[in-house]
Amino acid sequence: MAGLLYKDFVSVSGKKIVTILTFLTILFIALRMAFPGTADHAIFLVESEEGEIINVLDTFFVAGAYLFLVSVCLLLNGWVGKIVEGDDKNKVRGYLRALPLEKNAYIASKYVFIGICAYVFMSIAFSWGVAANALCREGILSEVLSMLNALVPSVIYVVLLSAAIELPLFLTMGKGRAMLIKTAIWLVIAFLAIGFLFFGDLVWIEQHLNISVFLKWYQNHLFAVSLLNILFPVITLLLYYLSYRISCHFADREL
Repeated sequence: MAGLLYKDFVSVSGKKIVTILTFLTILFIALRMAFPGTADHAIFLVESEEGEIINVLDTFFVAGAYLFLVSVCLLLNGWVGKIVEGDDKNKVRGYLRALPLEKNAYIASKYVFIGICAYVFMSIAFSWGVAANALCREGILSEVLSMLNALVPSVIYVVLLSAAIELPLFLTMGKGRAMLIKTAIWLVIAFLAIGFLFFGDLVWIEQHLNISVFLKWYQNHLFAVSLLNILFPVITLLLYYLSYRISCHFADREL
């Protein structure tokens, strides 16, 4: 199993990614310490539309934390196909059949690898949110960061659920056909989104899709969010294991 995990680690340029993430995290924390939002530098203080005094520097760190979370989610989602693609190209599956590995060890390694990466990315994303909020001026931006930290696990678990859907496709069909299905699904979603922009209620979007509305919703549903953070991991792991069993059942003839 360790050898299979290391193979996947190499296939996604793991050492390079670790170096980049470590550098960016250290840089982010160092910049947060060098430019604290709690410092009363008049040049950086502005008044918001709600009459609240905010530090402009805090907005950059809030944006940085959110962008990092989105970036690692996209990266993790892209790895689902990448760790299977390399095996298809290099005919690794046929080679693995000749090795004294336990049955389904190859499939299990894919699920374990994505699971480990999801946990690591979740931890790093959470550390970015904590670092940004530690020296943030009290007010709406600090509340936004608190909301981000609370929702980080749920966002990562959504990506893990996506992997649970995609892995059986990639393992049983190969990347080519699986990507066709994935692309078709995203095209349908894109067409629906475009159709809504052309024919939907844009006033509703303007009124509801903004930070203030999300923050108010979060503050009014703290119990629901807490319950989600408790139940969502359990549900996700159960579905993730079910996906693994499905992959083992349908991919048995291919491995």
